[in-house]
Amino acid sequence: MNFIEPFSRDEVKDIAVAFAVLAAALTILFYGLITRSGLSLEYALSLAVVVALTAFLGHELMHRHLARYFGGYSRFKLWPTGALLALVTSFFGLIFAAPGAVYFSGVFENDRVGKVALAGPVWNISVGTTLFIISVYFVGGLPGYFLYYVGALNLWFGLFNMIPIWMLDGLKVWKWNKEVYLVVMAFAVVMNVIDQFL
Repeated sequence: MNFIEPFSRDEVKDIAVAFAVLAAALTILFYGLITRSGLSLEYALSLAVVVALTAFLGHELMHRHLARYFGGYSRFKLWPTGALLALVTSFFGLIFAAPGAVYFSGVFENDRVGKVALAGPVWNISVGTTLFIISVYFVGGLPGYFLYYVGALNLWFGLFNMIPIWMLDGLKVWKWNKEVYLVVMAFAVVMNVIDQFL
C-alpha cells in the first residue's frame, strides 16, 4: 500500500506534455474571452496555469494516488488525440479538456473502484467550493475574480465528470453506490447554480 509512488520518467513526460498543452489551450480560450474586459495575456496565462494545475492535474493525481493506496497500479498516460482536440477547440470559444488520464488496474472490489473514480470529482468540488467562498466573502477586486474563475471551473469540471456516461467517473460511482452518487451530484449541481447566479 504505497500512497505516494514514484513517478517514472515516461509518466513525468506524459504529465508535462498534457499539462503544457492544456495550459496553452486554456490560455487561448481565456485570452479570447477576457480581452473584451481589457485584461492582459499574462492574466489569461496565469489563470490557465492555475486551472490546469487544480482542475485537471489535481483531479488526475487524486485518482492515481488513491488507486495506489488501495494496492493497485495506476499511471497517467498522455492521450495525443485529446491533446490535439484541446488545442483545436480552444480557438472556437470552448475546450475539450482531455489531454490524458490516469489508468489503473489491480483494484477489483466495486467499492474501491467507485472510490477511486469519486476521488477526482470530489477534489474539484472541494477546491471549487473553497475558492468560491474565499473569493466572494474574503477577497475582492482582481484577485477575487481570479479565485472565483478558478473555483468556478473546478466546480464545472467536477460536475461534468460526475455525468454517468461513457468513460466519465460518474458511471463508476453510479455503479458502486447510487446514494453517494446522488448526494455528490446534487451538491455539485447546487454549487454550480449558486456560482452562476450569486
